[in-house]
Amino acid sequence: MNRNAFLCVAAALFFCGSLLSGSIPKDPPKRGKVTVSPNRTLNWEDFKQVEVIRGKSSINAICLSTCEVEILKVHTYPDHVKLEINAKIHLQKDLSQVSQDFLSRSDEATKKQVLHHENGHFAIAQIIGHRIVRDVNGHAFDPNQYKTQLNGIIRENFKNWKRLDSQYDAQTTKPRDAEAQKRWDAFFTSELLDLRQQIYP
Repeated sequence: MNRNAFLCVAAALFFCGSLLSGSIPKDPPKRGKVTVSPNRTLNWEDFKQVEVIRGKSSINAICLSTCEVEILKVHTYPDHVKLEINAKIHLQKDLSQVSQDFLSRSDEATKKQVLHHENGHFAIAQIIGHRIVRDVNGHAFDPNQYKTQLNGIIRENFKNWKRLDSQYDAQTTKPRDAEAQKRWDAFFTSELLDLRQQIYP
């Protein structure tokens, strides 16, 4: 079986909310949130069927996700600000592709295994979105440099995104390793659960 190639690309967009009047908030700021689209397990209908992916017949499928970070509100304090953000994880449907040849020649078990692996890449994107929100929730930002500091948090998490994607592929598909896939599946489940508990205690 040909090896699978996968790609996740991150993009960050920033939308700044208006500053409050400078008074100390009476209530603690709301925690940031993560939204995921589609908020479910991926299926092959989520991928565009193409003849060849990136000019390589050896690539069976490619999954592309983005993470957009939106500033919902800036909470001002005497010596710092707190940010309320939304990390939006999107599967890029036109750029997430599956080879028509792969779908036509592969048995159901193989197609199921590859799709399962694709969902792992989508899970990594969600993990990164949750980590960004967690890191921002716990950070006191400089009032004059919070955008730069936020960019730094995002860049570090995007580096980890790339690293996790590379490790995931190397350990599970080069060559295919069912036991390694199970270990990664357990990691995805436990990491997302832990992050959600930190963000929404």
